Amino acid sequence: MLKKVILCILILICILILIYILFLFTIKNNPIIQYKESFTAKNPCNQELTDDEYIDHMIPHHQVGVDMSETHLHNTKNPIIFDILRNVIRLQKYEINLMKDSKIINNTNDEFNDFMSNKNSKMNNSYHYTQGDFTQPNTPCLSNTFCDPGFFETSHHKNLHVMTDEMYIQHMIPHHQVAVDMSKKILQHTNNDFIIDLAYKIIHNQQLEITTLYNLSISKYMFESNIL
Repeated sequence: MLKKVILCILILICILILIYILFLFTIKNNPIIQYKESFTAKNPCNQELTDDEYIDHMIPHHQVGVDMSETHLHNTKNPIIFDILRNVIRLQKYEINLMKDSKIINNTNDEFNDFMSNKNSKMNNSYHYTQGDFTQPNTPCLSNTFCDPGFFETSHHKNLHVMTDEMYIQHMIPHHQVAVDMSKKILQHTNNDFIIDLAYKIIHNQQLEITTLYNLSISKYMFESNIL
């Protein structure tokens, strides 16, 4: 009787092992999963970026935000959105120039560095949460935002010259979230004072705008002004 029980247990274990192997084989050969894995491996929102890669991704990403906002300045009649547009243009143009200047100063084959940072000094890479991280729709951890490569290409948005306020909000919330995610990610690895300061500024500014845009998207009242 004991032998039969042991035999049944062994057979059951073998069956479970076979099912697990089949499951792994199915996942490995699933083209959809393979695509997602290959895309994630190149995803600047999720992968570990160097300081130089962060700058190289953030400059064109900011430029898309500026282009979209400059275009929509001529369309919107909403004073709140108009204020957001001007802030996006002003801040992101400033940060683009700041990042470009840093590239000129550090025009070497080495990894991005600046003369005021000490690589030998160990940095505390823990992210410091603020109230903005916990204000809907922001999250305290890296989000699951799907990182659209088009967010880094100005040409991707060439047909958005007739955007409505709703379209602008729909595009800008995930666009901002990509920048927030990249900035939170770089803070886990960078040892550079300039990058740390820039990343926190991007996070705080764009989390606030995400919250404002989100509140507009769920508001029953979209105020318009004839003055604009």
